[in-house]
Amino acid sequence: MDLLVEVLIEVVFEVFGEVLIELGWASIKEALGRRNHNAVLATVGYLLLGGIVGGSAVWLHPGRIIASSSIPGVSLVVAPLVGGIAMDLWGAYRRGHGYETTNLATFCGGASFSFGASLVRFLTAT
Repeated sequence: MDLLVEVLIEVVFEVFGEVLIELGWASIKEALGRRNHNAVLATVGYLLLGGIVGGSAVWLHPGRIIASSSIPGVSLVVAPLVGGIAMDLWGAYRRGHGYETTNLATFCGGASFSFGASLVRFLTAT
């Protein structure tokens, strides 16, 4: 049960953060009149951005959310899958309503961001 709660809390905060970041990037991109370009480069960028966000989360809360986990590293699989699916659905919703989205609002963008954040937290949280 503790494992489920930890993963759920992590995923909810990551997806919420990803949606806020995507809205901000989409607004800036629209204001500057830019289009999405290289999806691979964007995926690497979102992986790095996720790592920065994960590092910031560890800085703000250095310990693990739940002290012990029966399956160490499960968030490295679950968070990217859920984050990728959630961001893909978010992107489809936004595009369906006529909005321009960034590469973060795709499965690859969301999954790479979540993986970067989860990896940094997994490696550095005490």
